[in-house]
Amino acid sequence: MNSEIYRFTSFTTSNCYILRPFNDDVCFFIDLPPDLEEPLQYVKQHNLTIGGALVTHGHFDHALGMNSFNGPIHMNLDDEFLARNPQEQLSMFTNNKLTSESFNGEIKEVNNSGLDFIKIYHNPGHTEGSTSFEFTDLGLIFTGDFIFKEGIGRTDLSSGNHRDMINSIKNVYTLFKPDYEILPGHGPSEKVSNISKNNIFVKEHIYD
Repeated sequence: MNSEIYRFTSFTTSNCYILRPFNDDVCFFIDLPPDLEEPLQYVKQHNLTIGGALVTHGHFDHALGMNSFNGPIHMNLDDEFLARNPQEQLSMFTNNKLTSESFNGEIKEVNNSGLDFIKIYHNPGHTEGSTSFEFTDLGLIFTGDFIFKEGIGRTDLSSGNHRDMINSIKNVYTLFKPDYEILPGHGPSEKVSNISKNNIFVKEHIYD
């Protein structure tokens, strides 16, 4: 299966991906950062149809753009409260310089999405509802703030849990196929095999 991927990096340093998994005019967003203007313009310029958005977790730098998005939004509803109520997070990180209204639109439970070409992994740790999305036919895994090229997600933020993160590395990350490409919520992509060899935070737990 052919595909096309567009990556936009927000001013919050979070990545927003637009994926055309079937190389037609239907696209899916992975994560919705605050400044969605450029990704939405990309959709318009290329005459694409939005199939929906997959949100990896509820932190504002990945979900604040929901109010600007016109399409179905899918996420693990364990993170629904975070996604709908970003102001506490904004206050913590921006000293009240940014404000935002709560999101009142529909959020669909991703495990009931019916998108059978996506494999869904629940990997709590960074947040309770943190989720990775695998496009098996493409060899791609979007991990949000679970696994990065050289690190892992923080566990000291809202609904984070260090023990859950360790368990997710041992029991979820190890299910990822070595030749698949991880596209994280921040920073560059990397193959699973290289992360397993070079990411000291991952190595500490998969080989203990």
